[in-house]
Amino acid sequence: MKEFKSKSLKDLVEGSDGLFTLVQGDDNFPVNDICYDSRRVSEKSLFSAVEGFKSDGHDYIMLAYKSGCRAFLISSHKSSIISDYPDACFITASESRVALSRVSALFYGEVSKKIPVIGVTGTNGKTTVTYMIESVCKQAGMKPGVIGTVNYRWLKTVEPAPNTTPESRDIHNIMARMMRDGVDVIIMEVSSHGLSLGRVDDVHFAIALFTNLTQDHLDFHKDFEDYYQAKKKLFDLLQKSEAPVTNRYAVINCDDKYGERLVQELKGAAFELRDAGTGRGYYSLDPESVRAELSGISYHLNTPGASYDLDLHLTARFNISNSLIAFGALDGLGIDHDKIVKGLCSIESVPGRFDRIASPLGFYVVVDYAHTDDALVKLLKAAREINPRRLITVFGCGGDRDKTKRPLMGHAAVSLSDIAFVTSDNPRTEDPQAIVDDILLGIKADDGNYEVIVDRSEAIKRAVYYANKGDLLVIAGKGHEDYQIIGTQKSHFDDKEVAAKFIEERVISEG
Repeated sequence: MKEFKSKSLKDLVEGSDGLFTLVQGDDNFPVNDICYDSRRVSEKSLFSAVEGFKSDGHDYIMLAYKSGCRAFLISSHKSSIISDYPDACFITASESRVALSRVSALFYGEVSKKIPVIGVTGTNGKTTVTYMIESVCKQAGMKPGVIGTVNYRWLKTVEPAPNTTPESRDIHNIMARMMRDGVDVIIMEVSSHGLSLGRVDDVHFAIALFTNLTQDHLDFHKDFEDYYQAKKKLFDLLQKSEAPVTNRYAVINCDDKYGERLVQELKGAAFELRDAGTGRGYYSLDPESVRAELSGISYHLNTPGASYDLDLHLTARFNISNSLIAFGALDGLGIDHDKIVKGLCSIESVPGRFDRIASPLGFYVVVDYAHTDDALVKLLKAAREINPRRLITVFGCGGDRDKTKRPLMGHAAVSLSDIAFVTSDNPRTEDPQAIVDDILLGIKADDGNYEVIVDRSEAIKRAVYYANKGDLLVIAGKGHEDYQIIGTQKSHFDDKEVAAKFIEERVISEG
């Protein structure tokens, strides 16, 4: 049974505004779905051959054909392939990724022209901001859907998230299913990879948010400026968006130097631009009013129309910035300010973001996704503000990812902790000890106390047994993830579960 109504190749080609052309076959051929994976095609699929970094979809056309597929979207410079399949339909386009995005939007009904989509970009804070917006929307009687790092979720549906920003075909498929099920607003984390690879080129954003920009993903981007320009692309998309709203809207954290730059560069844009920050901005707070404790944070929020006192259950000072950004987005949706404040103050936690475990032995454990040096610095400074007796940190760095941040994270962890346990994260295909060696390059003799325990479970155990009453143990890097990747093998591993297990073991052993 088809999940969505068929569209003819003629419909798709005509809707592309000349982006692709039917060069062989019947233009009335009915397409039942879009595929870029040859293993998932059916007789009425349109197989889009994408040229990737590790493989080329054109190399899998034969497999798709043998599985019954008879419609293909290929790069025009690969058109010599066509003669090998005289009974198949072929559409050609100059750029395969651009074509996949456009044909997916067309097939799945251009949802973002029908319901508002909020895009959140930045290095850190995207997930927390999406949870905040989602929570308030629910309390305001809306039906939000979220596409993010933790999962893709709406109403009673929850799906795993292999990528923060999925491939373009999957984005439009998910949004179409959300709209079909009654979702009335979509909140999306938008990664630099997703922006650079054109995955959101055909998403018409109604609201765009910027949290911050710090070093990350330099294994993918050629330099930091390239990383910044990738993030800025979200606002270029907002500029030309055909979203179903009266006013398109941007909210930018101007406490971040790249946010401040973005505000200056976007002046005069064809959307409403609002900034947020400490002591300034359209949404601002008085830094003298901030209280940060393990039980939560509170502050005084100023807007041009009124002021509000917020008392959040979420811990860590950086969540103030996240809540300011979320407030701005919710204001853009037209939600009453009192409802926004009430909704933000009702959120208990965000998975893997300063996620707390209370130990019967009198210390606390915090599990957090911080996996960049800036995120780690902010996390540990926020932990220090709580005034623990000692701050204990367990952290590692992922393999097959940006190596330049490893020594920076080593320096941050050891210099800001009373003791740091250097361990593995997701080493992937790299030697875990080699990753640790990179981390140790950033640790100076006078930075502080640290131990190396390459096995992550053993490192967490050592830290749990080291902690005593009044201490705060921070386990950083994996956050919400419930797996560890060693080599090419993915096995179950949840920092929160592992810490809880060793806490229970210690409680029993100490009677």
